Amino acid sequence: MAKKADFAKRLIQEVKPRHPLPTAPKEGLSLMEQGAVLVLMRHLTQAQAEASVEALRDGIGDWNEARVCQVQELSPYIKTSSRKKGMELLNSRAPAARALKDYLQDVFQHTHGLDLEFFREDGTDVGKIMEDFQVLDYPSTAFMFWHAREGEMPSHIGLLKLLDRLGLIPRTTSATRGRASLEALLPSKEHLAFVLAIHEVLGHWADDEDPSYVAHEILRTLPYGQKAFEDREAAIKRERIAHEKDLAREAIAAKKKAELEAKEQEKVRKRQEAQALKVKKAREKMQRIAARKAAAEAKKKAALQKIADQKKAAADKKVADAKAKKEAAKKAIEDKKKAAAKKIADKKAAVKKAAEAKKVAAKKAAEAKKAAAKKAADAKKAAAKKAADAKKKAAAKKKTVGKKAPAKKKAAAKKAPVKKKPAAKEPAAKKKPAAKKKPAAKKKPAAKAKPAAKKKAAAKKAPAKKKAAAKKPAAKKKPAAKKKAAKKASRKR
Repeated sequence: MAKKADFAKRLIQEVKPRHPLPTAPKEGLSLMEQGAVLVLMRHLTQAQAEASVEALRDGIGDWNEARVCQVQELSPYIKTSSRKKGMELLNSRAPAARALKDYLQDVFQHTHGLDLEFFREDGTDVGKIMEDFQVLDYPSTAFMFWHAREGEMPSHIGLLKLLDRLGLIPRTTSATRGRASLEALLPSKEHLAFVLAIHEVLGHWADDEDPSYVAHEILRTLPYGQKAFEDREAAIKRERIAHEKDLAREAIAAKKKAELEAKEQEKVRKRQEAQALKVKKAREKMQRIAARKAAAEAKKKAALQKIADQKKAAADKKVADAKAKKEAAKKAIEDKKKAAAKKIADKKAAVKKAAEAKKVAAKKAAEAKKAAAKKAADAKKAAAKKAADAKKKAAAKKKTVGKKAPAKKKAAAKKAPVKKKPAAKEPAAKKKPAAKKKPAAKKKPAAKAKPAAKKKAAAKKAPAKKKAAAKKPAAKKKPAAKKKAAKKASRKR
């Protein structure tokens, strides 16, 4: 018995539960709520987990309502020491809220409720509960059972079988006898620690990745643990050998398959090449036929097009000739009309020009006649004035000869004839209105400003100018006749 007790003490020291457990259950919480604390302690401290459970119970009021809530709805009730805010804080609390939601769903699914108070009843099959629960592990369930039954060590078939195989208790199927054997191993103060350690071993004994007898060397000091380890190593070796053989067989099979596939691909390739060659030849044949057919069609089309082009060219030429003929006839009519209009216009212009030339010649002749008459009048007036002056001088001289007057009287006598000159001019002035009646006299003001000597010359030359003025109309008519003859010659052309 001493060896068994020593082993149990060493087991307590070396094997610890993977998930943290509270030092003692919090008063005022139900067994289901104690389980919630155990689950939350995987993410929080004991105080934070207990405060979160109380906040959820007070805030939501119904654990079934909490079970059907979304994770983000549970997150605000999770108590942590994080200084994050907003969505970042909610995201940091999400893993704990998700674990709590999974725990509530697990309890509801296997108990059809959210109450674990039946743990306190006699005859509770703790082993069946441990196998069914997925969220609570073996040590956590044993912890809850221990406090629910006020320090009673859990005893169930799975635990009794393991202890029997390890050689710690005699073989039995009675939970009462098995519990008595367990209690006899260690003092009562070490019962809870042993229950947690042995349930940690039981919960992970059959793990695929890291079984208890591999993780804890103390278990391999016992025959059952050593045998389990050796059997696992042998199984792993067999599996490795089998896996290597499988790999070898798979490699051989893959090689054969690859060879078969290569042969099949070669066959397929040859068939494809033959088919492609056949298709190519058929395509080339069809292309040659199509090319010949296309050439024949093109030749036929070109011939038809040539005929059509010739017909079209002939038709276009016919239309063009007709159009040209029509245009030529139209142009001839228009040219004839233009020539007739031009002839009439030239005739009118010639008549108008002759009339204007005649009018201009008549006007010039009248002006010349008027100028000649004026010059003659001026010359006559000047001659009369000269004769009167000579006569006065002779009379004055005669008086002076017969009667000598003083010097002053002679001067007065000399001055007197000068004052009487306007009276001598009066007869010539009366004749001027007859000459002013002609309008052409206004055009030659320069003739009035000439001295008496020039007036005489103008008076002598006047007959010559009149002759020239009379001959001018006849001289100017000749160019008009020449122009008419030239126009008639151009029309004949």
